[in-house]
Amino acid sequence: MPETWDMSLLIDAATRIHDARGMTGQHLGLEARFMPDRTFIDFVDPANRGAFRRRLIKMQERKLDMVRVRLMTANEGAQEFFAALRDSKVEQQWWLMLEAALRDETPALAALERTGLAEGDEFMMLVEGAARQLDGAVDLMQVRAELLTEKSAGATSPEVRERLENEFNEIVAETAYDNIATRSQPGEYLMLKDRDTPAAAVLDKLGAAAERMSIPSAELGLGARTLPMETLAGEFSQAGIQDALHNLRTDPSQPVQQWQTEPRSWIRPAIRSAAAALSGLLSSRTNR
Repeated sequence: MPETWDMSLLIDAATRIHDARGMTGQHLGLEARFMPDRTFIDFVDPANRGAFRRRLIKMQERKLDMVRVRLMTANEGAQEFFAALRDSKVEQQWWLMLEAALRDETPALAALERTGLAEGDEFMMLVEGAARQLDGAVDLMQVRAELLTEKSAGATSPEVRERLENEFNEIVAETAYDNIATRSQPGEYLMLKDRDTPAAAVLDKLGAAAERMSIPSAELGLGARTLPMETLAGEFSQAGIQDALHNLRTDPSQPVQQWQTEPRSWIRPAIRSAAAALSGLLSSRTNR
């Protein structure tokens, strides 16, 4: 028995629409022929985008079969849909199948909105998808709190440390663009930040949380460094993002704007080959 859905959209990892079928005009206000080159995430209720990005990755990994997503429809306002992914004939593109949910059939999505910090490869996949969509609108950001690092483990009681970490986890996740953030190690967070949000605003929230626990901001050792996405020069593969994050985390000797990712080309091997050849030539001349 064939599946029946209200809409089907052919999307890539950045949710860019390549083809569309079904009742897109009725639900989204645009006929199917006008949907290509638009971004599906733009139709998702802003309050639901972070959670949907996580669910989309899990569907791509076959960890979820069907999820719910709240869309901003043309006539009904915010409305929940059931969503599923189906393979397409094009690599790294999937058919996103959507069916409108009855308003009284399922509970509200509010309980599912709090997504917390990403873990492992999920963070990299979230950054890659968002970066391809938002180049120039977001920055990568590192936040450090020396008080929470392993070397400062004895500076506070385990109970206070746990409470502070939980507060920081929540603040970073809520402040990050679409909740795209991770704790890379104790006392260090990596996040995607809206360009219009000053880094100081994030640090102020963290400092205020510490002061509510009678921990002066000066004792936190807070610091932040940002990396404009333009620095990646459009290299939004996970390898390119990994290089940028490595620079952001490990090279405090240079301003971020001057950092360059390691060139992935024939240049370095060619230099090594030329050096080896020159060394052999000099050696043969010496032997003569």
